[in-house]
Amino acid sequence: MPARAATVADTNGKRKLRRGPLTRKQILDASLRLFSDKGFARTSVRDIAQAAGITDAAIYYHFDSKRDLFEALLDERGFTSALENLEKAEVSERNIAPREAVVGLATGALEFIYQNKDLMKVLMLEAMAEDEVAAEEYRALVERWERALARILRHYAERGLLRTEAVDELATQIAVTVIGAFADYMMTPAKERPADTPPPALMRHVEVAMQHVVQGIT
Repeated sequence: MPARAATVADTNGKRKLRRGPLTRKQILDASLRLFSDKGFARTSVRDIAQAAGITDAAIYYHFDSKRDLFEALLDERGFTSALENLEKAEVSERNIAPREAVVGLATGALEFIYQNKDLMKVLMLEAMAEDEVAAEEYRALVERWERALARILRHYAERGLLRTEAVDELATQIAVTVIGAFADYMMTPAKERPADTPPPALMRHVEVAMQHVVQGIT
């Protein structure tokens, strides 16, 4: 296949070139639908190709493996860039008090997770089902998130603005609270759910929980 060109069957049974961002998006969209419906482990590359209307070869033109495709989904949905921004965020107690910072870190994360609830559901459910790829990807994301949170919290603790040295544990508590609240909401029956914005009750739950966490250490 010259230049690893991707192909797709046309209506006359011939083969035509198909590559570029449009095909990549087709693959990612089809993958997420199938992962949601069938699960990551039970979805094959052939399933994805058929759903996207392309050949298996077209999948491998864009992605080296199904795991590579899953990681691309996380990247395309902004998980990587969100973590990078958190890791590089400047911290100034003159602009944001520690209590406000903790609440903001939690509610901001909830908003992001909720906006990507379809992919987050796949990641969490497959990890709980002990799929190796999903479990490793989930743990890598959460641990990176916790380290980024701890860096910010440590800034406040070192200046005496948080009366605790257990910043790593506090970071974990923030992550667990957000993920737990999201999971509980998604497992609660609902006729419909807001498309991109967490419902006020869910946001309030996380906000109050974080206020209770920090009230004894600020």
